[in-house]
Amino acid sequence: MVTMKELYFSDVPEKLSCARRLNERHGPDLLTLPGMREKLHNLEVLSQALQRQMAGMAMFALCKACAEKVGGGCCSAYMANETDALLLLLNMLLGVEVASQRDDSFECCYLGPQGCTLRVKPIFCLNYNCHHILTGNTSAVVKNLEKAASAVLLDQTAVEKILLRHILSR
Repeated sequence: MVTMKELYFSDVPEKLSCARRLNERHGPDLLTLPGMREKLHNLEVLSQALQRQMAGMAMFALCKACAEKVGGGCCSAYMANETDALLLLLNMLLGVEVASQRDDSFECCYLGPQGCTLRVKPIFCLNYNCHHILTGNTSAVVKNLEKAASAVLLDQTAVEKILLRHILSR
């Protein structure tokens, strides 16, 4: 039985280990739940739309430069703790090879050479209210970013509820 501490309140390596155990133990069953493959596909489509929006706004370079500064930024090492085992499991179910990309005290361990390696991200990572993003883009562009992020978060939350209910019932 998995505990809430393991899922949400442990450190990053423990959460990753927990997610891998959950994927091994429950992954095949989760994929056979009614409508799960369709839900995952829809989440993938929404995540790709968000990625395209972010790429169009050159956000990776902007966010990476901020993360590398003293004190970090949204993609700082501190933010890796915003992930939880359930979110990491969801990424695994989406086919992401979830692994730490770095072991430094500056950037998030899931930040790879082309940006975040996670397909779905913690809620904090979907709040784009940074002044660099807001002042560097038109309100219409920012609104499109917010809409894309909200759509991902809405579906992500719904799927996470299903995963959690299934895992805790076993």
